Amino acid sequence: MKSVDKKTGFTLVELMIALLIASIIFAATATLSHATACADETTDEMGREQARLRYVNIRLADLIQRANRVTAASSTGFELWHDKDADGVVDATELTQVAHDTDGSTLIIGGSEEHIQCKNISFGYDAAAPLTRFIAIGFDMTENGVSQHYSVNARLRVSDDY
Repeated sequence: MKSVDKKTGFTLVELMIALLIASIIFAATATLSHATACADETTDEMGREQARLRYVNIRLADLIQRANRVTAASSTGFELWHDKDADGVVDATELTQVAHDTDGSTLIIGGSEEHIQCKNISFGYDAAAPLTRFIAIGFDMTENGVSQHYSVNARLRVSDDY
């Protein structure tokens, strides 16, 4: 009687099925990895945008609240006096200007600090300078492709007796 050698191994069909399953698993893993990276990038960008918004809000509110007087106010901006040396005399080094550029798309603080992510900037006051005690600043910022309107409302706390 002849003995039949049984060969161990995989048939071509079994190998093709294993390759197909491995390809599906690899494609799913790659897709999940890409989706996770995109979500991480979007989350980081949202965090940066929110940090910029917080910074602009805090910076403006602090400038206004610490000011002694509003020396000028118009529809394009305002100028604050901070009596740093407490001599009661307005000095050019104690003035901070807050304005927007000609098309209202960049907020400029102190002449050098620019916030280009602020758009449609507007200013509102409770009275004409130097009697101004309350300032409202409105602006739009785009987050995740959606434009949102924000406002900073602040009152002078340290104002001199006018």
